[in-house]
Amino acid sequence: MLKNTIPLLLTLHFLIFSNYTFARNEKILSANKSVTVTGGRVQGSLSDHGVLSFRGIPYAAPPVGELRWKAPQPPLPWEGTRNAAHFGPRPVQESNLLYEFRSKEMSEDCLYLNVWTSARSNQEKRPVYVFIHGGSFIHGDGSQPAYDGESMAEQGIVYVSINYRLGVFGFMSHPELSQESGYGGSGNYGLLDQVAALEWIKKNISQFGGDPNRVTIGGESVGAQSVSAHLVSPRSSGLFSGAIAESGSLIDVRTMVLPLKKSEELGTALSGLSKSKTIAQMRLMPAEKLLELVEKGNPRRFRPVVDGYFLKENPEKTFMAGKQANVPLLVGWNAQEVPAIALFRLRRINVQNYKKAVEKIYGERADEVLARYPAETNKEVKKAASELMSDRLINYSSWKLAELHAQNKSAAVYRYLFAHPHPGLNLRTIREGNFFQVIIKKMLNKVITGTSFHASEIEYALGNLKVQDNYEWKAEDYQVSKQMQSYFVNFIRSGNPNGLGIDQIPLTNWPTYHNGMGEFLKIDINSKAETDVTKDRYLFFENLTETE
Repeated sequence: MLKNTIPLLLTLHFLIFSNYTFARNEKILSANKSVTVTGGRVQGSLSDHGVLSFRGIPYAAPPVGELRWKAPQPPLPWEGTRNAAHFGPRPVQESNLLYEFRSKEMSEDCLYLNVWTSARSNQEKRPVYVFIHGGSFIHGDGSQPAYDGESMAEQGIVYVSINYRLGVFGFMSHPELSQESGYGGSGNYGLLDQVAALEWIKKNISQFGGDPNRVTIGGESVGAQSVSAHLVSPRSSGLFSGAIAESGSLIDVRTMVLPLKKSEELGTALSGLSKSKTIAQMRLMPAEKLLELVEKGNPRRFRPVVDGYFLKENPEKTFMAGKQANVPLLVGWNAQEVPAIALFRLRRINVQNYKKAVEKIYGERADEVLARYPAETNKEVKKAASELMSDRLINYSSWKLAELHAQNKSAAVYRYLFAHPHPGLNLRTIREGNFFQVIIKKMLNKVITGTSFHASEIEYALGNLKVQDNYEWKAEDYQVSKQMQSYFVNFIRSGNPNGLGIDQIPLTNWPTYHNGMGEFLKIDINSKAETDVTKDRYLFFENLTETE
């Protein structure tokens, strides 16, 4: 009798102990609202919806002084409990009317991340989503309203947004920097910041109820380019288990990744402009002065480089060899990524200027391009130019990423086309600001209203329509957001977007993509799988070169 009772007693003891542990851990996350991470203890804030947010957590030491243009170092420890109620400073960047920040200041001391969680125990092991912001590697931060994490946390995801160094601070190469690095290369500091954030997450996310072995990385625009870089970088190996790339990758018809020598030449030219003879002197320059120098030229010239450390070779070569991370990939593009005005550069949008612009970019092959994207009237030009620039600047790179990953890896690939028309700005938002700002917003509103423009899918995917209260959202928008967020949540949980939606209703089946064959999911008010119609456009750009 006693012998048969022992297993029961042990089971009872285990259950009691487990319940006690859960209750004890629950106090850590809900009552105390504080956790211990690398560097010290942080105090979060509890929202009305039961989500804990921890903002402005340092994941690396401030990259200032001697640490400017060096790989990120471990965060400096602090005493007591750090108040994590406010976002950390955003990276140094030029001002831009199109960006809205919740961070209060700008600083070179910018390596902070933000965590949202609804977990009540650090034993829960919830799936983690790390979002990497876009902004051409020269703008943005993790505080932007579109990237808010509360809605995803409400769906059981531990959500993280991050800052990383931008522009000259994040991507400048220089022969002297390459010599001192220890690996013969330089640049990519912003991407190494992202690696440091992922390493921090690996070590600390369990304190927020997250599973360090179930981390999905995602991003939009250059955030998606960053995702494609992490898929091939040896520095990122083992730090994530899934990837989402919204609108873009580093595999492109244009030169998105520079060879080291070219990148070093750009850095040398800048040091000449600064009248600095050494990197030590450039490190003494105030960040604002350095930014002013860059703005006089082309700030976009500083971008990812084959440094021999983060990137061993051009990413396309790694994908072609099948040496990228073998993780599920969700990749997509929007129906009107780039407006026609991007091709015309303040010139009139008409047939004559359309032909001139195409000839300037494609030279002798302009007739082929005009045949593929025809426009016989001024009315047709707007659509043709938008399609051409969207394919050229965004879509091709997304298609190529999906194609190469499906071709060389066993992990599933899912493609989407976001086609829901975005509403315009509301009247309150348009009227805010000075006369110049109002004019700019009115012009912007004419361009975006009713289109699926670049970055328009973000707030739908993350469930942030209510946070983005400057648009005229309608019931249909919330319905589309519920669908899209459901797919993303499912993918983050399991690597498969299919299953039940947030409302527990089965979602329309999203088929996988197989090496040049298969369907994609068209996301709109009635999302559905459609036959792949992008193959011809993809192959057209595969064999196209540019002269501009």
